[in-house]
Amino acid sequence: MKTRIFLSGFRGAGKSTLAKLLAERLNFKLVETDRLVVRQAGRPIEKIVKEDGWRLFRLLEAQVLESLLKKDKIVVDCGGGLFVNDVELKPGLTFGEYNYNLVKNLPGRFVIFLRASESVLRKRLEQDSGCNKKWRPSLGRPDIMVYCQRLPFYEKRSDLILDNSDQSPFQSLEEIMKVLGKKT
Repeated sequence: MKTRIFLSGFRGAGKSTLAKLLAERLNFKLVETDRLVVRQAGRPIEKIVKEDGWRLFRLLEAQVLESLLKKDKIVVDCGGGLFVNDVELKPGLTFGEYNYNLVKNLPGRFVIFLRASESVLRKRLEQDSGCNKKWRPSLGRPDIMVYCQRLPFYEKRSDLILDNSDQSPFQSLEEIMKVLGKKT
């Protein structure tokens, strides 16, 4: 039984929407790593990154993930770079790789990569509200360049790749439920 479900994917892929629906359907607790980082730091992600850089943000993110390892019956709405970012923890090891290593052998874990086409991501990010933009500070390069760089890692570090470019969140939910073997 999969009792620790992680939704991974780029910003705008639909992780937050789908994580909420999935948690409700499974009657699991919804956990949002970005919100936990903000709570732990006492300031928005945008300020963390602007004032202290991406390295501190990634360190806080790793600490949040570590705090979740003993929890069960959770759906984790992962920050877009949780398992795939290239910020170096130490020589030869990125935070993305470190974080994935924390969960890859975790009993009951299931990592879902929500993939969307570049055109869909562009459209969703352009329509993003000002509120959400504060949660999504600049990555320092055009978003699509970062997405293309991360794509092989998203795919490699997932148990299910779900392309939701052309389907509603409810259709994506039904597809996940079928894979999990749950009657809907």
